[in-house]
Amino acid sequence: MRTNIRITENIINEVNSKLMEIEKEINTTKLKESYSYLISNGGKRFRPLMTTLSCAMFTSDYLMAVNQGTAIELLHNFTLVHDDIMDKSPLRRGKETIYQKWDDTTAILLGDLILGLSCKRLKLGLEPMQGMKAMNVFNSGLVEVCDGQGYDLDFETRNDISLEEYDMMIERKTGSLIKVSFVIGGIVGNANEIELEKLAQIGNELGKAFQLQDDLLDIIGEQHEFGKKTGQDIIEGKKTYLIIKAKEKATKKEHLELLDRFFENSGLVENEVLKMKSLFEELGIIEEIKELIIEKFELVFKLIKEIRDNEYSNILIDLLTEYKTRVV
Repeated sequence: MRTNIRITENIINEVNSKLMEIEKEINTTKLKESYSYLISNGGKRFRPLMTTLSCAMFTSDYLMAVNQGTAIELLHNFTLVHDDIMDKSPLRRGKETIYQKWDDTTAILLGDLILGLSCKRLKLGLEPMQGMKAMNVFNSGLVEVCDGQGYDLDFETRNDISLEEYDMMIERKTGSLIKVSFVIGGIVGNANEIELEKLAQIGNELGKAFQLQDDLLDIIGEQHEFGKKTGQDIIEGKKTYLIIKAKEKATKKEHLELLDRFFENSGLVENEVLKMKSLFEELGIIEEIKELIIEKFELVFKLIKEIRDNEYSNILIDLLTEYKTRVV
């Protein structure tokens, strides 16, 4: 376990070093300051960890794909900067968001700049064919994220969302960059096409598992532990897996009336959050989503072992097991 911690810490330190190094490529004061503020705002560096460790499964070199992991971390931050503007979020990780601290124009420009910097970083150290292949995956992932965000935007005004549509949306919005992280790690490690397909499936399933965890933690998590008001999604009228499933399963008059109020008013008042939680519990939805999350993680672990069973696949599984235990 100590070796696992040392390796993950080394990867994170190397990624942070690369991110600081990239600041030298920014010439103007406001963009340099806002970039520095952004990258100093923490973050788990989850995506670069997935990229470097998936590469290491094939090469036993956990820093071989560090530039590609850094590029994907930049791409992830690009989406966050623009998401905060769209969502009008004043805080991220307890600190002011870029548009809030500076302004919309700076945030939009910084996001665009980060996207360009991520594309430059992606091909460093790669053979020409590897670089082309990685860029194709990278671009496809970016398109899918925007596509998923578009579906999420459409869902705000719809009350007839199916579980199949929700699954498709989270696969794109949440799963795409995780998929990109695994697949590009595999490309750097010269994985074959079957292995790359399995890495893509791992990313998709993991993205869905994480979104389901977030949906669940909104209703069962503690604010002091997860940094988000319990029931915030319910208050804001977000159509999560739990809401869609409840609409599908509810038959009791009081349940139907509560769901009608949720849809008609685009959310509920705070003192009705516990009523919605009781509805979820009574319909067995909370236990159902927990089982679904476990199922997805177990599939991910199985696929990793099918690809490689070595030191780095075990480190990857150990790391992901920590995320699995957030709600189970």
